[in-house]
Amino acid sequence: MGDATIRLNRFGVEQGRMWQAVVAALAIALPLAFWIGIERALGDSVQDIDKGETLYLQSYPVTGASLEFTLPGEGWTSPGIHMADQRQNFRHGALTATVEVDTHVESLENLLVRRADPITAERGYAYNNERPYEHPATGLSGFRADIVGLDTAGSITVVGENGGAAAILILIAPGDDPSSASVDPDPFIGSFKLEGE
Repeated sequence: MGDATIRLNRFGVEQGRMWQAVVAALAIALPLAFWIGIERALGDSVQDIDKGETLYLQSYPVTGASLEFTLPGEGWTSPGIHMADQRQNFRHGALTATVEVDTHVESLENLLVRRADPITAERGYAYNNERPYEHPATGLSGFRADIVGLDTAGSITVVGENGGAAAILILIAPGDDPSSASVDPDPFIGSFKLEGE
């Protein structure tokens, strides 16, 4: 067996192999720099909602229903780059609100169950106390149920017409109970203007 001598340069890389080390370093650094640049270019993905700002939703992928509404009070935010045509999520402190519009709804009661099931399955909540709901000022009616978790409470409300357009409101508040004012749908639905079929 013969002896082999490896000569290192001052960077600790074998002489004659510097270009390979540079290529390997660039292969790691360039994608990282690109990703950081994209994040900075997009800026903050949270959008502030002005007090009294009118918001709009439309049913998708099947068109035919639209919803116009405002959020009660001030201090609401929404993930700006995640806003969809038919659904928007909002946050006010620990309270989260999801507003959605749908079209050609055969049964408002069935829609409430379909929207509540994935929420309860994903987060380990339960929903109960399903009951008819009506907002006297807007004339919108449908169904409401309570959402209950270990340390969370909320409500899900579906209003509209059987066979027509429907609006869905989901309120979740950690550390609260279903009878609290923070998960009362009335202040939200009071601004709902639902149109379509």
